[in-house]
Amino acid sequence: MRGMSQRGLRYRLAVIVNGLLLTLMLASCGMNEAKTPEQWFDFTWSGLAGSDTLSFRGLATLQRGNEHGLEESLNYTGRLQNHRELSIRTEPANNRNGNLGSRLQMTGLAKPSGWEAKLRLENGNWLVQSDNHDALLQGVVRLNPLDQLEEIRMAAKKTITSESGAARGTKVLRIEMDPAEASIRLKDRLLSEMELTREGGMERLASVPAPLQESLRGELSKIWTAGNDQLSAMLEQLNATVVYHLTIDRKSGLPARLTSETTLTYLSTKGVPQREVLRTDNRFESYK
Repeated sequence: MRGMSQRGLRYRLAVIVNGLLLTLMLASCGMNEAKTPEQWFDFTWSGLAGSDTLSFRGLATLQRGNEHGLEESLNYTGRLQNHRELSIRTEPANNRNGNLGSRLQMTGLAKPSGWEAKLRLENGNWLVQSDNHDALLQGVVRLNPLDQLEEIRMAAKKTITSESGAARGTKVLRIEMDPAEASIRLKDRLLSEMELTREGGMERLASVPAPLQESLRGELSKIWTAGNDQLSAMLEQLNATVVYHLTIDRKSGLPARLTSETTLTYLSTKGVPQREVLRTDNRFESYK
């Protein structure tokens, strides 16, 4: 009888333990499903913030005009190390019409090996670790998906919803930024990049013979002022809409993919309505 009682007790304990394990598993699954879209974003952001190393590969396409307008593209890759050190470089572009990399190479604005930018995370901002005042370089830096995720996190207004039909093992969030806030942020960046063109031009004057520097400085200032005035006038009518789609790996909780679509509408210098759409597609891998 004692043996039977012990066996019976062990059996009952096994049933209780297995029941608890099953309950915990179901509760865990339920907690995942119960997360709001905003909680899902915070969850994946926390996982990303704890990663010391990762890499990404991306494609950016710029379309001007209607859906049949000119389209340009640019490939790029990135590597994060030591949590705060990031390098972004453009890959060599194929020589074909509509490829932004090839067009810039033809004009001498880019080398065949592309650009490379070194950045460091300081107080939530990705800063270029260089004294090179190059607006084109800053434009490439703007493609940084880690910076885009930081912008989403810091945005005062945004709408996050869950997308249906996500692939198995993933969660997809649709994130729409507030148009007014997105427009202000983009205007500030474009004006900052315009200022970099002025600083870059002044730096290049140092290599010009001294007798010519003064006259060239005046000419450069005149050209920059005219360009800055045109940009400022265009930005007064600028409207931006930005929509992201973030794919999260349910198992790890980390971002697997981030796409964006930024639509700009503005008036040209002749008062003609213009439309541009910038799309980016980033795939994350090699987390540690």
